[in-house]
Amino acid sequence: MNDKFQELLKTGTNLLFNSGIQAARNETMILFEKALKKSKLELLTNPKINISTNQKRRLLKIIHERRKGKPISKIFGEKEFYSNQFNVNCDVLDPRPESELIVDIVKKLNKNPSQKTQQILDLGTGTGCLIISIILEYKEKKVFGLGVDICKKALKIANENILRYGLQKRISLEESSWFSNISRKFDIIISNPPYIETSKIVKLQKEVKNYDPYISLDGGNDGLHAYRKIALDAKNFLNVNGIICLELGIDQLDSVNKIFNNFGYKTILEEKDLQDIHRVVVYKLK
Repeated sequence: MNDKFQELLKTGTNLLFNSGIQAARNETMILFEKALKKSKLELLTNPKINISTNQKRRLLKIIHERRKGKPISKIFGEKEFYSNQFNVNCDVLDPRPESELIVDIVKKLNKNPSQKTQQILDLGTGTGCLIISIILEYKEKKVFGLGVDICKKALKIANENILRYGLQKRISLEESSWFSNISRKFDIIISNPPYIETSKIVKLQKEVKNYDPYISLDGGNDGLHAYRKIALDAKNFLNVNGIICLELGIDQLDSVNKIFNNFGYKTILEEKDLQDIHRVVVYKLK
């Protein structure tokens, strides 16, 4: 291994470890791979890799950003979700693995879309990762999406991701506070709404509380504000036999079920994530 690179790797690892990052060497390696656009194998086995002064300066700057808690995704502006890459920044919630369950469930409940056009609404679309991932799974089908968000900056990122996958004819975007600017009905409504209790946001990891938008985290005093809003209005925007598929926070299943049951919905599916947490729930009107 190149002595210069080995020394830099050691420096980066020590800096991250001393800032409380346990997998410091692994993260340093990932940061260097991405910054230098080289594979781990190449970095570790090629003794002739040349690290310029400018590259060294950039690598140390990146290490410093990570030490402050900035997620790797936000440093490089990209995050993987459902085996696809999505543009991200601090205006959008980072796509998370547990949210992939929504895509799985929509596919499971909607295996063979009928010949008629289907419409999917994504409330609080953020990066657009949910609606884009779903539409990509229905390449030859007449399935179309609308992503809405209250934040113009988030919609800009969502639009970049739609263009990235050439889906501008199948997914449209609208600035809307939940259903405020929506005037048609949908077969499927999906959402990963803000569900953190306001008082608990300060206790979140710095990667989340400092780099994800507050509006995407804050679910009100009990974390359930968004679910009440969706339950109140969604029936006006659902087609016959339409479904609502929602992500949940930890220990929220019973509370959210109660809200939706009180508004005339029945629970048709409850799904746990890999940590055995009830993460996604699906409703239909009774």
